[in-house]
Amino acid sequence: MALVLWAWVCVPVIAGSRTFYIRDVFTTHLPLKAFGAEQLREGRIPAFNPTWGLGQPFRGNPNALPYYPGNLAYLVLPFWSAFGLHYALHWLIALLTMGALARGLGMSPAAALLAAVTYAGSGWMISALTFYNLLAVAAWWPLAMLGAVRAATEGRARQGIALGGIACGLALLGGEPVAATLGLVPLLVVAVTRLGWRRGVLTAVAIGAVGLLIALPQLVALLRVLPFTYRGGHGMSADQATHFTLHPYRLIELLLPFPYGRPTFLGRFGVWAPSIMPVIPLFLSLYFGIVGLGLALAGIRRRLAWGALAAAGLALAILAGQGGDLLVRLSFGLFRYPEKFLIWFALAVPLLAGWGLERVLAGDRSSRPSRTSRMWVRLAAAGGAVLAVLAAAARLLTPTVLAGAERGLAGLGEQARNEALALFSTQIAAWTMALAIGALGLLAAAWIVSRRASWSGAALAALQVLLLVQLYPLLITDATQPYKQPAPWAAKLRPGAATAAVLNSVLAFPPWAPEPAYQKPDGTRIPLERATALDLDPAPGVLHGLTYPFAPDLEGLQSPLFSLMLFNLPRLNGMQRLTWLRVLGLDGLVLFEDVDVPGLTLVDRAQRLGVESRLYRIDAPAPEAWWPERVRTAGSPPTALWVVSNTQDPIADVVVPEAVDHKPGGTVRLLVNEPDRIELDVESLGGLAIVRRAYQPMFKARIEGSQKSGDRSLRTLPVDLNLLGVEVPPGRHRVVLEVSAWPEGLASAAEMLTFAAAVALLVRKRR
Repeated sequence: MALVLWAWVCVPVIAGSRTFYIRDVFTTHLPLKAFGAEQLREGRIPAFNPTWGLGQPFRGNPNALPYYPGNLAYLVLPFWSAFGLHYALHWLIALLTMGALARGLGMSPAAALLAAVTYAGSGWMISALTFYNLLAVAAWWPLAMLGAVRAATEGRARQGIALGGIACGLALLGGEPVAATLGLVPLLVVAVTRLGWRRGVLTAVAIGAVGLLIALPQLVALLRVLPFTYRGGHGMSADQATHFTLHPYRLIELLLPFPYGRPTFLGRFGVWAPSIMPVIPLFLSLYFGIVGLGLALAGIRRRLAWGALAAAGLALAILAGQGGDLLVRLSFGLFRYPEKFLIWFALAVPLLAGWGLERVLAGDRSSRPSRTSRMWVRLAAAGGAVLAVLAAAARLLTPTVLAGAERGLAGLGEQARNEALALFSTQIAAWTMALAIGALGLLAAAWIVSRRASWSGAALAALQVLLLVQLYPLLITDATQPYKQPAPWAAKLRPGAATAAVLNSVLAFPPWAPEPAYQKPDGTRIPLERATALDLDPAPGVLHGLTYPFAPDLEGLQSPLFSLMLFNLPRLNGMQRLTWLRVLGLDGLVLFEDVDVPGLTLVDRAQRLGVESRLYRIDAPAPEAWWPERVRTAGSPPTALWVVSNTQDPIADVVVPEAVDHKPGGTVRLLVNEPDRIELDVESLGGLAIVRRAYQPMFKARIEGSQKSGDRSLRTLPVDLNLLGVEVPPGRHRVVLEVSAWPEGLASAAEMLTFAAAVALLVRKRR
């Protein structure tokens, strides 16, 4: 049944006709994977992504998964199929690996099946389907834990470490280092409970060490770029670190899937309690199936360590967000989002549910039911009765509640009052339905357990699957066809050009203006996603040649200088902001108001969901490479920000942090413009050549000379805070700016040797 439901959702996704789209699927991972797939087809994994922020780190960006083996799918499949395959395949892997872990821990087939479907069908796992990288950790981590279990078997210690290390390495290459680091705690729990403290700790350390060696290229790439990033230099603020903190009232989601409305829906189906869910939460629902939760409670008594792990995950998801400054200090500013502690809960509850099933079904019909079984049946029946009474009360009191609400809303206009009443009616109906389903689930489970038949275990697993189907609204997909063609506005910016640099002001972060007041329909976010796609959103704009110089800093990996500009743009007036749009080479700007700023030319208007959007063309943006007329020096980044913001012609007059002996009148011609290699033909009396790419210290410049004269190194420096400048001597020269890849190359060699050795251990032992 679980596989049929998986196929129902995922086969169209693998076929490329439909796609997941919620949250990070479109906002983060689609732009990254579109660029990465294109580069991989050209045979490279670049250090920087010039389509995003003029050159945000790519090879060292964990969200990009640059070294993950699954990227090979982009070489043989169309983009949408390869992109969807990652989500579908890893969701299935999570089901299989949790089942294998449960069997490795000695559970019966029925208990292992229950653990697998509880894990794969939980609200936590379905929420992970909105994160390309977190999903990889969720899929492989049960296998890493199984490695520790295998290591406890006589004569199989090395095989277990090899298996766990490979899975750990794949999880780390999957790109969510915080989740993988937190996963070390359940790995340690399973190792210590099977091997004792000394051998357990050593085994967990060995698995982690093998995993780090397999993920070494990713780690090396990250460490190379991290010092010159906002996150590496400044860390997270307390507000950023605690942004996704679990609200304690959300614990009711353990019983009901969506007590506060569906977080990914709009209108009357959406969230009605903004004080509890002011934004879409990191994990969309805590629901693990009410039967699975009840069985997990039965399994705690003999598995106290796992019960403590589950409780600690919930507690830290709530409490860690109460001390943001402390969290920042303890994690050196690298950790954010306390809800990530829920990975402990997500790994522990399915296993506890499997053990609980075995406890309540212990024995057979010929023997007297155990005390645990009898008590569980009574509690489940009582809980079902309570939920049934609550469902009946909600149904009977609905007219009274709606009448009272209508009186309380009498002061509102007719439309607002009708919308509020529709919201109340919809949410009360949802509560009634969820309570009724929960009641039926518990009563059915009590009956199944009381029968104590050979089929009881499988029936409980099937019942758990049916209860988890309530989470289906989180699995809504959209057709890919509307995203396979470029938006009509793209062709109006630079007719005939292969690329164009754009910005939709909704993406500006921090925001320049309030979000457009879209008339959001009741239901899914699909109409909103399609409207923003027409307004040149990165999903799917990056697939059709659009670039985003002002892309928001989603991971804190842009340079501190770039972040300084982004944070201050909302404070600037229209002319000052236009100066920065020209500096970064923007071709088009989508706004939601009329502006009268010289240098902005209105191209088109369109109505989308009740909001009028406008496309403006930027006059005279910076070219890809040029020779300025004047170079000025600013003593500090804030001074440079002020000077550039108030420069009349930011192309002719530029600002640098150090003095440059610059002579006007030079010429620059761009010969090669690859992500990690730029070649210029420069003829001048000496001075500064500028490339419209983000300044990164990893770019090294040289004059490409003859074999006799050799190569001559040149100084690079930031121009106008953001751009890449190179100081060139007089004469005509071929200037090369390049990022070396030899550290990652050495790390890749170590990775392959480690992986080959681990596989050899597994194969040899099997023979």
